[in-house]
Amino acid sequence: KSPAYLGIDVGSISTNLVVIDEKGRVLAKRYLMTAGRPIEAIRQGLKEIGEEIGDRVEIQGVGTTGSGRYLTGDFVGADIVRNEITAQATAAIHIDPEVDTIFEIGGQDSKYISIDRGVVVDFEMNKVCAAGTGSFLEEQAERLGISIKEEFAQRALRATSPVKMGERCTVFIESDLVHHQQRGAGVDDLVAGLAYSIVLNYLNRVVGDRRIGERIFFQGGTAFNKAVVAAFEKVLGKKITVPENHDVTGAIGVALLAMKERNWEKSNFKGFDLYNRRYEITTFECKGCPNMCLIRKVSIEGEKPLFYGSRCEKYDVVRRKKRVQLPDLFAERERLLLAPYPGEEELPEDAPIIGIPRLLTFHELLPFWKAFFTELGYRVVLSDPTNKELVRKGVESVVAETCFPVKVAHGHVLNLLEKGVKRIFVPSIITMEKFHPSFEHAQTCPYVQSFPYVVRSAIDFKGVEVLSPVISFALGESEVEKALVELGRRLGRTAPQVRWAYQRATEHQRRFYRALKARGKEVLEGLRKGERAMVIVGRPYNSCDPGVNLDIPKKLLDLGVLAIPMDMLPLEEMADREGLREMYWRYGQRILAAAHFVKDDPRLFAIYISNFGCGADSFIGHFFRDTLRGKPHLLLEIDEHSADAGVITRLEAFLDSLKATRRPEEKKPPRGKVAGDPQRIIYIPYMCDHAFAFAAAFEACGVEARVIPESDQETLYWGRRYTSGRECYPCILTTGDMVKLVKSPDFDPKRSAFFMPSGNGPCRFGQYHRFHRMVLDELGYSEVPIYSPNQDETLYKDLGILGSRFTRLGWWALVSVDLLMKKLLETRPYEVNPGETDRVYRECLQKVCEAIRKGSEMEELVEILREARRRLDSVPVKGKGTKPKIGVVGEIYVRMNRFSNEDVVRKIETLGGETRLAPMVEWIHYINKMAKRRALKRGHLSNYLGLLLKEFYQKKDERRLAETFRGSIEEPEEPPTSTILELARPYLHDSFEGEAILTVGKTIDYALKGASGVVNVMPFTCMPGTITSAILKRYRDLNGNFPVLNMAYDGQEQSNILTRLEAFMYQARQYQEKYLKGNSLKMRI
Repeated sequence: KSPAYLGIDVGSISTNLVVIDEKGRVLAKRYLMTAGRPIEAIRQGLKEIGEEIGDRVEIQGVGTTGSGRYLTGDFVGADIVRNEITAQATAAIHIDPEVDTIFEIGGQDSKYISIDRGVVVDFEMNKVCAAGTGSFLEEQAERLGISIKEEFAQRALRATSPVKMGERCTVFIESDLVHHQQRGAGVDDLVAGLAYSIVLNYLNRVVGDRRIGERIFFQGGTAFNKAVVAAFEKVLGKKITVPENHDVTGAIGVALLAMKERNWEKSNFKGFDLYNRRYEITTFECKGCPNMCLIRKVSIEGEKPLFYGSRCEKYDVVRRKKRVQLPDLFAERERLLLAPYPGEEELPEDAPIIGIPRLLTFHELLPFWKAFFTELGYRVVLSDPTNKELVRKGVESVVAETCFPVKVAHGHVLNLLEKGVKRIFVPSIITMEKFHPSFEHAQTCPYVQSFPYVVRSAIDFKGVEVLSPVISFALGESEVEKALVELGRRLGRTAPQVRWAYQRATEHQRRFYRALKARGKEVLEGLRKGERAMVIVGRPYNSCDPGVNLDIPKKLLDLGVLAIPMDMLPLEEMADREGLREMYWRYGQRILAAAHFVKDDPRLFAIYISNFGCGADSFIGHFFRDTLRGKPHLLLEIDEHSADAGVITRLEAFLDSLKATRRPEEKKPPRGKVAGDPQRIIYIPYMCDHAFAFAAAFEACGVEARVIPESDQETLYWGRRYTSGRECYPCILTTGDMVKLVKSPDFDPKRSAFFMPSGNGPCRFGQYHRFHRMVLDELGYSEVPIYSPNQDETLYKDLGILGSRFTRLGWWALVSVDLLMKKLLETRPYEVNPGETDRVYRECLQKVCEAIRKGSEMEELVEILREARRRLDSVPVKGKGTKPKIGVVGEIYVRMNRFSNEDVVRKIETLGGETRLAPMVEWIHYINKMAKRRALKRGHLSNYLGLLLKEFYQKKDERRLAETFRGSIEEPEEPPTSTILELARPYLHDSFEGEAILTVGKTIDYALKGASGVVNVMPFTCMPGTITSAILKRYRDLNGNFPVLNMAYDGQEQSNILTRLEAFMYQARQYQEKYLKGNSLKMRI
């Protein structure tokens, strides 16, 4: 008999078996459907191959791979078990040693692998979404009534106008397919659109900004589809090679690995006749702990039963016994975090109880709060450790699609309610302690800051006291003490008692930090040269909670690798490194510090845990990767759908990739500057028409300014090409507009600069300019500066480089355009001659811009606005004021930019509504107010007085300009910011800064002034937008179901937008009839 090797690849859709000879040639193969019964598929495959060549070969080694590799390995008697990434790469390199890129698309997953000279240097797998996989394609083919094998490719290749279906999740693409069908698209164009959809989903969601080489292999069952191959070639402009046996390359690869790694005399293979042996699979739920793991028991005739699915050693004893004895540093950290406070046992039996849910910042600050409340005489009751049931309840309770840790946080609050706790502590933590004393900012993310307000929309706290003080540790001891004294007063404690408790709590928290650092120092000193350890990077609530991090640290221990919590490292030593000071999120600062620390230590590698919908990580991830450039790291995105198998595959593949002895040198591109330069042409993004007047203000001060053309489909193409898809939509659009411009033939980098304001959080907007800087540098335009005035208290100083005249003209420009837009929106729905209002508005806008450009005085601008009013008043109208008024609120860019919101204002008008659009000056008034508050808290008296003076003149000028339209439009002058904040106060505290509070306040303002409904627009996964959608539900419920429609946009064509708006407008008309005309509803603020 000839020596041979068997490889088995078990996936959720297909099970593949391959036998190779000693030269790696395929002797026999089987591609079988798994159909939910992997062992049955393997038995069938072994039977068939055994009948074909069993009498001619002797199996020297067996390897298994795929999601079912461990169960399969035990069942057949595998000698090695390997992950799919390593197996796929091994097969490709064997077929062609020069291959540098692998695209692998299977039934329910997809993989990207980058290879350099025969070594895996990077890889990625699809997250949860199946829209870029073979099973999705097959389902849609069935929906269209065509055969995926015989007709799909043939029909797609003869299409003349493939439809656009985007690259989002399956549900949306299916909806788009139906939409295009209803609009009469032919089957050929539909299937071609599906092929492009698969390709774009894969390239933008899996590959992202990773390197795509010149020798590309396309592997997996989907590679049979010639239409998908053609779509890849068309989009990339590169040749795609589909290797022989591409459908079973995973099995070939693991068979090759068995041959290569053979160090045994006789294989463990149980034989081709395994088909004849009886087996039984049963499942049961282990009730040993709250995790309630579902255990699979596999009983094979004549053997001991095998168990799978446990998160501990209770059943999976044999495999875990093999692991090296390493310290479980995460268990040690948890013990330190939960350690009893010395005074706890001295509390009387009847001590009052305060419940603390194990959520968010409590995974770092629990020692502080436990000590604080114990010193005040309270017994602290914690929610249970995160477990499946708690997660399920949290996920089911949320009213808006937040990140995973926030969903889990809801579960912890519910858990305390189930325990009967009547007083629960859920603070709003605005800032943490500063990462370094010299740093200005230490923000938490918007979800952490707003959690006490969001959770009230999801959970009924009737009969329960919820304590939600606003705490900002970065403001210093006196500010924290002030907030705690107020909290103590609510609890019946005196100020001296609170101060004592605060002092003891601070000391206890310091001991926790010192213990972590001491243990970390001990571990690093004991780590020998040549040894490896993984630093788990993330926030304590997603990287240190075993119920949220899928027990990744324990999985690494099972693989023989030490896992180190990030906060055990001396990260403060990295405070002066690049990028930290400009990062306003405190956890972002620590994450980037960890990247620098890992980069410097050859023994350490980073595993970055993130979550779907984490807005902050959509930017931090780019900076993290840029910092670690040239050093491998792994990003794991976890949510409630994540499974152990996928995580283990990624971990094993990452560890395998670290065995490489060669790595390509990655050099950072030269870093450009973020600064103004009046000698250059400054390019201003087109958010709305205000950009034209703002550009005119630049030109009045001697700076040539141009407005970037409006976004279009090309913008989206370039934006998606240079972003990961996780960033907020305005960032994708502004990136796309910028890239589109620099790639135009007449762009002169020596004379150009970009304008992109910044901020200091907690929203992501303040990171746009840093990301744009990275993109420009990558493109080779490091000499092109970005002018980025900060919206903090230094805004007017930053703008002042052009002279004080600029800030005043810029203000006039914004106020004037706001007035013209208000008049436009109040007139256009009633115009007798369609298009006339737009034409007159455009002409008036041009006059305003000309006046600003030549630096006109106030009197001249006032006269131009009076003339604009006269002209717009003379536009013939009919039935003015009869239509339901609809307020449009939300994130400022998507709200104002018609491309990004798919022209929602005109859609509302087409459906019979009259819109009220929250104006631009609202935001300027707000940032003035916040800047004054911050200047006072920081003790910056001169800044405060300067802002006060600036605001005085702005309000005076606004009043003068607004006077020109008084009596012509409903509200020429905006209500004071304090009024808007006061309206929002019952739902959101004004310490949570940003657009969320304005959205809530303006919604209520519109409702009180007679609006029939509000459309709240936002970018997809926008954190403030998600928060407002949750809070507005509560407002709606308390106010007669006041119509509110939340609309999230991401640039993908959404076929249901019009349907949703039609339903909303129907609601709005009913509301108008029922409440506004009869005036029977008393609004509750």
